[in-house]
Amino acid sequence: MTKSGYKKFAFSLLIYTLLVILWGAWVRISHSGDGCGDTWPLCHGQLIPEAQRGKTWVEYAHRLMSGIYGFVVIYFWWAARKLYPVGHFARKAALATLIFMITEALLGAKLVLFKLVTTNDTPYRAFVMALHQMNSFMLTGAVALTYAGATLHADLPAPSSQDRKYKYLPWVIVLLGITGAWASLSNSLFPTENLYDGFLADFSTQSHFLVRLRGLHPLLAVIGAGSLAFFFWMKAQISDNALLQKKSLQMSLLLIVGILFGMATLLLHAPTWMKIGHLTLAHTIWVILLQWVFFVRASKLSAR
Repeated sequence: MTKSGYKKFAFSLLIYTLLVILWGAWVRISHSGDGCGDTWPLCHGQLIPEAQRGKTWVEYAHRLMSGIYGFVVIYFWWAARKLYPVGHFARKAALATLIFMITEALLGAKLVLFKLVTTNDTPYRAFVMALHQMNSFMLTGAVALTYAGATLHADLPAPSSQDRKYKYLPWVIVLLGITGAWASLSNSLFPTENLYDGFLADFSTQSHFLVRLRGLHPLLAVIGAGSLAFFFWMKAQISDNALLQKKSLQMSLLLIVGILFGMATLLLHAPTWMKIGHLTLAHTIWVILLQWVFFVRASKLSAR
């Protein structure tokens, strides 16, 4: 495999990573997390389950996709070791992909084995789901950065003082992702008939803690994503690098789309297709933001 071929492989893996994550979201939304019982990695103690319930096949399909994914990531890491020298950015990112794949599997197993699925509404489930959401971002991010660095011919230059500030930008999206996971879980467990009743429930001291938490996401999304959109728009105006201008403008527009789509999801009471679309958009923003931070440093190589 050549380095250009490995880059194509990384892009394909990024798409498959997102599909596995989205199917996992469907498992949660459809309350199919106990479809294989409390056994893991087998389904009802069997390699291929004998079951008629649809939720069993939803959960089993996710486990099958995840199992295949694990073997692909191992090969992905092994190929990087063969193609790139020690210390190369792509090799380190591929190792990060392997690590986050393992922790993603362990967190998924924890949800099943500790019965933190279906109608479980405990604080422990909310905590583990926050870790799960953060880890899924780390996983897609590692694959995306492997793709970005796959054809680098030299190591990235040391980050400047300005570059060090940029590394905090992705954590805004991580925070939004965690609060978004809580909001999605709350909407699945405690659906509301209309927006007004839901708004009142958000501020009622009698409401479940997940209901009171879900208001954090739209608030932080408007503030956090809105601030990022303004930052990238300003960056596009002042940058003297044409490509950086283009990518900054794309990032600003994508964040605005994310805010508007989130508002529409809220107004329409979060139908399933919009939940899936919202998660897809969140990971897309996350990946492109990481690649923007990477590009800022990588662009200095051509300037040398």
